[in-house]
Amino acid sequence: MVRKSLGKGLDALIPGVGNLGARSIQEIDVQLIHSNPFQPRIQKNDESLEELAESIRIHGVLQPIIVRTDETGYEIVAGERRWRAAQKAGLSTIPVIIEEANDQKKLEIALIENLQREDLNPLDLAKGIHRLMIDFELTQENISKRLGKKRPTIANLLRLLDLPQEIQRMLEKNQISFGHARALLAIESQDLKIQLSERIIRENLSVRDVEEIIHDMKKETDETGVSISLKKKKEIKNDQKDSEASFIEENLTRYLATKVKIAKKRITIEYYGDEDLHRIYNLITGKEEPF
Repeated sequence: MVRKSLGKGLDALIPGVGNLGARSIQEIDVQLIHSNPFQPRIQKNDESLEELAESIRIHGVLQPIIVRTDETGYEIVAGERRWRAAQKAGLSTIPVIIEEANDQKKLEIALIENLQREDLNPLDLAKGIHRLMIDFELTQENISKRLGKKRPTIANLLRLLDLPQEIQRMLEKNQISFGHARALLAIESQDLKIQLSERIIRENLSVRDVEEIIHDMKKETDETGVSISLKKKKEIKNDQKDSEASFIEENLTRYLATKVKIAKKRITIEYYGDEDLHRIYNLITGKEEPF
């Protein structure tokens, strides 16, 4: 049975693909087929692929992949995962629909297929969308219509690419979800984003938990937007520095028998004539020097 969601989306790019009876399906040698460089799926799940291969061993490939001809044979437009699983299952041929598509159409079809199967990592999807924008100069609005996704969703996906690399790796490994990552985008500090993402994994926090933590963090900011907790820490640190400076200032004043002032990363030592200057010099250097 053909999945309606898949056919509905691809039919906009390949007329008739939603009704496979209207298309010419052929059996092609798997060795004549090669991967699509525009394939948006970057992360490969070996366990999931093995499960699909086992299903193919039992039931065969239920849905043809889409390919286009090139100088070396056939290039996959959509269905790379089924092709890889078919090879794992030991199949020598695989059902295909041959469709001539340019590079832009290839990427769009691959994105739509993976998107509608709901098994494409959101970061991979974001990178595919970004590639559509850069390589083919499409706007977010254009992509929204082509992929059948609301424009804010497209914008949120693209914002994932602004996350620190550490968080992107967590997302790629499915250690955190798209919902988690989207919530983290509300935090300005990159360091705080990383700290909270690590806490998500450590404490198995839900998206709702993260949103509440971020809400509480924002409540703890003053009218300038500075975190009160961070501000207090800074004030304590400054007080400690002031205390240390005062201690050193007093001891230098006593040792040099003259007024010493420490302020703005400067030490000011007062002297009262050449003789006093020589005295202070001798005390500091520990030796007498003729002038």
